[in-house]
Amino acid sequence: MVVTKIGQQHIEYGINCQDYGMEKNGVKIVCDGCSEGKHSEVGAKTFCHLMEYGDSKYHTAKPLEVEFRKMVEMFGQTPATVRDFLCFTILMVVETESEFIVSYCGDGFIIQEFVDGRFIVEELNDGEYPKYFAYNYVDPDSLKYYKDGVSFQTRVYPKDTYKNIGIASDGIRFAVKNADDDIHAGFVEAVRSGKAAKLKRFINKHQSVFKDDTTVVF
Repeated sequence: MVVTKIGQQHIEYGINCQDYGMEKNGVKIVCDGCSEGKHSEVGAKTFCHLMEYGDSKYHTAKPLEVEFRKMVEMFGQTPATVRDFLCFTILMVVETESEFIVSYCGDGFIIQEFVDGRFIVEELNDGEYPKYFAYNYVDPDSLKYYKDGVSFQTRVYPKDTYKNIGIASDGIRFAVKNADDDIHAGFVEAVRSGKAAKLKRFINKHQSVFKDDTTVVF
């Protein structure tokens, strides 16, 4: 299930949806473009297409770095092109026979469905300044944070404990901030159904809650 919906604030301000997601052969990817980048949605979508149709192997975070380098060569490495096209967060899930491997750089959510029926939505939060892998391609002296560069982090979820692992952009944060309210319960129910149409209808019904762009791959 891959769902991307534009956020209410982006509609109000006339801004493009800056999220993109894909799923292919047990690989899930979500990219969330930086709001300050003029064309970050172009970079986010291009990166997903490179990962989907490229010839890299997915079993480590290394292919993410390889495909990102292709984007740098494509768009250029000037401060302007890095800022406008290459600043986006990246989350990836690779499914093997025995486990789910999550690699990520930046904010987002990991959606965990346990074999015993439990369902947890865990936030990945860098604070006020998300990590963008693009920071590795700019002069460190021009950065206020992450001068030493950034890297992908990895988590492993064994299949004897987890039934499914999904990922989402941080646009879902308004829907899952309170685990006891009806919005949270309705969102979880829509995701667990595995039906894209049901999740889209839920987001449309509660558009004011989804202020930011939202992408879910589950």
